[in-house]
Amino acid sequence: MEPFSTIPKEVKSDVNDRWVASRFNILSHEENGDLYICNTYTGAFLRVPQAHANKIKNILRSGCDELDDTAKILANYGFLIKSNVDEFKRARILHEIKGRNPENMYLIFLVTEQCNFRCTYCYENFEKGKMSDDVIEGVIKYVEKRGPQLKNLNVHWFGGEPLLALDVIEKLSNQFLLLSEKYNFKFRAGITTNGFLLNSDTATKLLKLGVDNFQITIDGPEHIHDQTRKLVGGQGTFKRIFNNLKNLSCLEYDFQVRIRVNFDKSNEPYIRDLTKELSETFSNDGRFHVNYFPIGRWGGPNDEDLDIFDTKIRAKVALSLCEDALNQGLSTTLGSILQPGGYVCYAADPNSYVIGSDGTLYKCTVALYNEKNKIGKVEKDGNFRIDIDKFALWVMNDESEDEGCKKCFLRPSCQGSACPLIRIETGKAPCPPEKQYIKQVVRVVGRQKKFISERKIKVTKSYS
Repeated sequence: MEPFSTIPKEVKSDVNDRWVASRFNILSHEENGDLYICNTYTGAFLRVPQAHANKIKNILRSGCDELDDTAKILANYGFLIKSNVDEFKRARILHEIKGRNPENMYLIFLVTEQCNFRCTYCYENFEKGKMSDDVIEGVIKYVEKRGPQLKNLNVHWFGGEPLLALDVIEKLSNQFLLLSEKYNFKFRAGITTNGFLLNSDTATKLLKLGVDNFQITIDGPEHIHDQTRKLVGGQGTFKRIFNNLKNLSCLEYDFQVRIRVNFDKSNEPYIRDLTKELSETFSNDGRFHVNYFPIGRWGGPNDEDLDIFDTKIRAKVALSLCEDALNQGLSTTLGSILQPGGYVCYAADPNSYVIGSDGTLYKCTVALYNEKNKIGKVEKDGNFRIDIDKFALWVMNDESEDEGCKKCFLRPSCQGSACPLIRIETGKAPCPPEKQYIKQVVRVVGRQKKFISERKIKVTKSYS
């Protein structure tokens, strides 16, 4: 068996307790007979060669009174548990301790709500401008107050187009770096940018400010991308973005780039051509990954004109595109759905806030104009004035009270909070769309892990 992750414990057999399979196991077969096993509570993932697959399945199916060498491996990874273990309580503890840890804070900044693009599926109205000095001052004072109890401050620069307000990013980043040294917490940052302004100088500046994760969208080969992701004046943007990505790959820094590809029925037939182009350019650079995301009707003025896929098959199309990317030598970002807490939406985290350019506090970056999403205000003195009733709508989505969630094999991953907005609007638990294709997800993740373990990752240097 080949483990892709390890669980740091040693299990000893106790004849008084029978060993049984965890309810959070997921099994999936490859075409060659190899078996993948993952567990959404421990995050463990194993590949079992075909020659040993039947033995493993029999152990998991029948359980055992004592652990032989093989069963001990399964127990060490959490695939076998003692029969008296209450996994419902374990899942509840995971939610309470990991999901509500005040030592971790996640802030998403709309540093400007203006944009130099007019994408056809965009839902933003561009009514507000750059973040004010009063809001900047209030946020810095808020982080200063939280600093003594923080272990991790994760920041994401968002917009609009955040690079239109690079000066705001610099002001806030420099202060966060100083506070991280003062209070000894870890500061990390990422950015969602359309990539048009991300030249080498700007990228280097961001890297030195702690930004080590970039999300940049390309929606197809040039003639397709330029139909949906245009400048305000209608000009195409593909060539500039792609050139910036190539220049970024020449920088000898340690970072990750997620190339996001939004798809609907109109551009999906051309996505594989883009994947081929991306593979030819970035497949030898382990810092670059690709992710495929279905376009939805998110509240923009062109919603009715969008030729979107039915919600029942969006995940299936995305998985097919992921498989094609792997076949062409590109890694994908699929896999978090199988990790504990990996599919919990940031909006459900009580320590996560979206900060608008005017100081409005939100929970979700999509529902910006939904009154239930406007949960408070940043005050100049460093206080976050919160409407606790609106706040509770987003963070009190409790899977332990939902009959469907209680026994679900994905409960440790999504915790009933894959999309709190859906629960708020419909009153129903939002299952991850990939759940119905979970065995295919496991196969794709298994191939991805094998691909990463075998490839040569590009050597990078530090920021100094």
